[in-house]
Amino acid sequence: MKINVVLNYLYDMVVLITMLYSFYLLFWKKYGKKQRHFYLYIVFIFIVDVLRNYIEYFRYEINQFYFYFPLFFVTICYFAYFFIQEYKDVLNRILLIFTSLLSIFFVVFFQYKVNDLTISTSTLLVLIVYQLFIVLQWFWYIINHTDEQKITDKQAFWVSCALLIWSTFALFRMYPMYDLNKIDNNFLSSIIYFFSVINIVTYLLYLRGLKCVNHNVLRSFNHF
Repeated sequence: MKINVVLNYLYDMVVLITMLYSFYLLFWKKYGKKQRHFYLYIVFIFIVDVLRNYIEYFRYEINQFYFYFPLFFVTICYFAYFFIQEYKDVLNRILLIFTSLLSIFFVVFFQYKVNDLTISTSTLLVLIVYQLFIVLQWFWYIINHTDEQKITDKQAFWVSCALLIWSTFALFRMYPMYDLNKIDNNFLSSIIYFFSVINIVTYLLYLRGLKCVNHNVLRSFNHF
């Protein structure tokens, strides 16, 4: 079995497990708001990245644009909602909202300039820069606003690490890949495999963040 096939199956399993654990927190533990309604985001990811492949397997092809373009809006809106709850001051909230609205504007603007149903590289760049910005904003905020809770007990920490890792490597993969395809196709293949591993790590970090939700609630209960 080829490496890319193994990595794809492994990715599908990790996304599925993350989604099921989010459902477990929602339906069994009744932790909807406590997990920042992460189930909404992970369900959309499951449809776009996992279910879509099996739909195409049965020879029912849908242009990828109709899956991935809405994902830009879902990602921006969801993480704006996710991180705004971390900020107690108005300035950081306004900055996050402004950045989110600006990102949505540029996503529409760059995609409008494309004549066919393909995702513009500029549109993808907007999403990457947006994610890097909101993560760095959170890290800067948490450094200057410490509390008694360990940073590794915060769901936002693991989500931020996931976004930071994915965005950094997505940026590296996006621009050199066309030149590498002309120069060294084997090295390009290695980068694609490595990025598949990064995708898996990203959702493992999301899963780790969800486990913080259950841990923090139990710890708060035991405290009393």
